[in-house]
Amino acid sequence: MGTELQRRGVDVTLPLWSARAMASAPEVVKAIHRDYITAGARILTANTFRTTTFAFQHAGLDIKTARETARQATYSAVSLAQEIVRSDEQSSILVAGSLAPVGDCYTPSDYPGRDVSQKTYSELSRWLNTSGADLLLLETQITLEEVHIALEVSRDTGLPVLVSYLVDEDMKLWAGSSLVEAVKLAEGEGARGILINCVALPIALKGMETLSKVAKLPYGVYANAGHNKPVTGGLINKCVTDEEYASAARQWLELGACMIGGCCGTTPSTILAICQQLNLIEGN
Repeated sequence: MGTELQRRGVDVTLPLWSARAMASAPEVVKAIHRDYITAGARILTANTFRTTTFAFQHAGLDIKTARETARQATYSAVSLAQEIVRSDEQSSILVAGSLAPVGDCYTPSDYPGRDVSQKTYSELSRWLNTSGADLLLLETQITLEEVHIALEVSRDTGLPVLVSYLVDEDMKLWAGSSLVEAVKLAEGEGARGILINCVALPIALKGMETLSKVAKLPYGVYANAGHNKPVTGGLINKCVTDEEYASAARQWLELGACMIGGCCGTTPSTILAICQQLNLIEGN
């Protein structure tokens, strides 16, 4: 969502990133969701990656205004996604509520600690539940304590929870824990599935090889389209082709992935290429 908004000319400067679009460009958000469904997507991620009180405070709002702005943005994000789902004939499409690290995804030292994280995840997971999300997606996660907190509070919603990790070439989360440790944590605390996201294709392949050996839960991947991680501000300088990405997706499938998608730099045409490569057109 973030880089697709960026590609379509919407301001996504930090610290709000894609959350800015809920006030400035909701019709573009809606159009992006529609284009992804048309391409073959069967899970839409609501634009809630940064719709938190914490993020809006960092954008300069006082806490009361930040909380209400974040709540409204969250409800609007889920509502837009569900509106597009209802307009499609495929009734099986789901809307996932995105819960990102409270601080910066690529900066472990930005983890704000237990108290702030618990308040943030409790608030956002509650809003996502009451606004009509079908499941929760803890994505781009890099710190095990933060994942533990997010899983703990998310269970209160009763919604299924998927956990997606950001790993390096050594199969370690960016805060240093191993992917194996992270898998055990998710499996022990009620997650329904495990993914890897926002990594380049070679790391995604290595991640699927690791998950194929250690994961007991369903697993999957949504890589970014760049040759490396995004630079500051989410920019992808050089992308693989849709055909290269779809070819990688076939490798992931062969390694047992049952959830496949796209992160930064991917577009609706990338999802279409995956569906064509894996013969998933028309829900097959």
